[in-house]
Amino acid sequence: MARIAFTETLVAEASAPAEGRVEFWDTELPGFGLRVSDGGRKSWQLMYRIQGRKRRMTLGGYPALSLELARDAAFEALREIHKGRDPAAERATLTGGPLTFEAFARAYIERYAKSAKKTWAADARMIEQDLLPAWRRRPADSITRRDVIELLERVVRRGHATAANRRLALIRKMFAWGLQVDMVPATPVVAVRAPAREAPRERLLSEREIVALWRAWDQVGWPFGPLGKLMLLTAQRRGALAGLQLADIGLADQVWTPPSAVTRGGGRHEVPLAPLAIEILASLPRLDSPFVFPARGHPERPVSGFSRAAERVARLSGVTDCRFDDLRRTALFGMARLGAAPAVIERIANRNTGPSSPAYAIDPAADIAAKRQALEAWAEHVQRLLDLADLASSVRS
Repeated sequence: MARIAFTETLVAEASAPAEGRVEFWDTELPGFGLRVSDGGRKSWQLMYRIQGRKRRMTLGGYPALSLELARDAAFEALREIHKGRDPAAERATLTGGPLTFEAFARAYIERYAKSAKKTWAADARMIEQDLLPAWRRRPADSITRRDVIELLERVVRRGHATAANRRLALIRKMFAWGLQVDMVPATPVVAVRAPAREAPRERLLSEREIVALWRAWDQVGWPFGPLGKLMLLTAQRRGALAGLQLADIGLADQVWTPPSAVTRGGGRHEVPLAPLAIEILASLPRLDSPFVFPARGHPERPVSGFSRAAERVARLSGVTDCRFDDLRRTALFGMARLGAAPAVIERIANRNTGPSSPAYAIDPAADIAAKRQALEAWAEHVQRLLDLADLASSVRS
């Protein structure tokens, strides 16, 4: 059994045997190895013991799965083993059974989406809502183009053509990743067209609509009422607010640092909270969950069900064609009208373009101060709108 210190160069140059196969094992990570067949195929392996039995798990093929990604996959599998779970059983590498779509989807979220996508929670919600009910126990490699088209048609029939586009994009990404790590042999979305044509959305709320929505949120209550208010006040993405945890808010400086949100240059994304936002957070119930807005019956997950909540708010407020993302757009535009500099707005929205952006050329304390000034000015503007509406209502009565 050859043991070597794996490097990308050594793995790339590992030669195939004349016949059969040869295995190389890493000197740094026990049980992590590379199998090379006489045809030149290379695949990453993990050997381990669970409940006294020796097990082998195929992690993926090289070069589709690089050394770095293979190590990450091996570490993840070893963590699962330490918890008493058998990752090989889920992958069905040894049992001869197929890899189920549910196991494939779980691997996509845990091994790829959580580390590579800010919107991984949205991916998880779409998987739970539509993909698992349709394909949960199906072998992942049995999903066909016809299956995908039928799923998209069902979503369109619900009246959500744009949501069908999002599900197609997710399925395309999942199977592209699955091909890369050698979990599936093909993708079922070749030549599948998006159900809806989309133009960039430019919906901005009027001052009257802001007041109407705020009053509707008062009626809706927790969790979507305060969540809508915070989205309007902070201009942050829906997924980030759904995953909000009090532990991520600095008590001294009242700055929220979403753990999964980093700037595109790799720094921390920090959101100063205006006094009105702090007041809303202080009024919320304290639950046995790390999340401020946990899912009903599942305190370990962030809240879901935004579509139903939006429909209820629309009925109560009379504000039509309003989505949660429109609140973020309205807030950013409102800060611009109040005089915030474009660079500051881009940093609040976390849309800076990288190390060359002005966000990296200023003092961090000055950056926080500039963002706080813009966010507090916007919150004060919203409060003035509410106060004026109350005053007008009292005069009429």
